[in-house]
Amino acid sequence: MQLLLTAQGFSVRAHGSAAQALADPAARTADCLVADLVMDGMDGISLLGAMRSKKWDGSAILVSAHLDDENSKAAADAGFATILRKPFAEGLLVEAVNRALDLDSTT
Repeated sequence: MQLLLTAQGFSVRAHGSAAQALADPAARTADCLVADLVMDGMDGISLLGAMRSKKWDGSAILVSAHLDDENSKAAADAGFATILRKPFAEGLLVEAVNRALDLDSTT
């Protein structure tokens, strides 16, 4: 995902865990979060909650191969603007980030 988004011109910071993302001061100024549901130490829904508790107000996209009705609802309730089930077409992620950033995906 990092390579795909970078190739599309986005400035991307990738982290190996939720704890690393939370410890990165630059994450607090990110415009968009792309998180996996299943991550080391903390799931993506909890990561968004932790970021929101630090007053982060960007858009969030959740990706996962482990979605069911319960965690999809939890993700929507947590504020994820888009939820993508893996595997997904690369263009869907690019479109979701464009929407999250209010960019015209046709340009």
